[in-house]
Amino acid sequence: MSWVRFVLLGGVLAGLLAGQTLLPVGELMRYTLDESSEQLTRGMGAPVQIGDASPGYLTWYYKTDVLDQHDFSHLLMFRKEDGKLVSVTRNFHFAVNVDALLPVKSTQTYYWPSETDRQWPVRVRRMGNDRLVIAMGVAKPGEATTQVLIIRRSVLGLFLPWLEQQLAK
Repeated sequence: MSWVRFVLLGGVLAGLLAGQTLLPVGELMRYTLDESSEQLTRGMGAPVQIGDASPGYLTWYYKTDVLDQHDFSHLLMFRKEDGKLVSVTRNFHFAVNVDALLPVKSTQTYYWPSETDRQWPVRVRRMGNDRLVIAMGVAKPGEATTQVLIIRRSVLGLFLPWLEQQLAK
């Protein structure tokens, strides 16, 4: 077992004992979406699976700290046309507080399917360089999530059109 997996597993176990998850959500901020596939492979190793379910896009799947071997911890999506990284999705087995990624002053809450029909919230932080950080299912600080997404704003409409429409207002 690598030391990274050992540390992450220790965080999960400590979180279970303490009634919360202590996984390092800050690791997501290292992604600029300008990384090449070679840089990512050097840092993360080879993906356990590669898929092309989305037209024009290729997804790399990783299992760095999953408890259920049917789950993936990281999904990295690349545009086939030019090989650019367009999104990184981080899934957590247990809900985590991601307030450190979403400062109140630079984060807004949006709702699917619309602002008037609020069925499911997401918190969004606009970053420079065409980048958004999105916490799924989170409406306000202090709430926990099992999924965070870093995505290029320029492709948001292809994957989350309802959110792109609300951000355009």
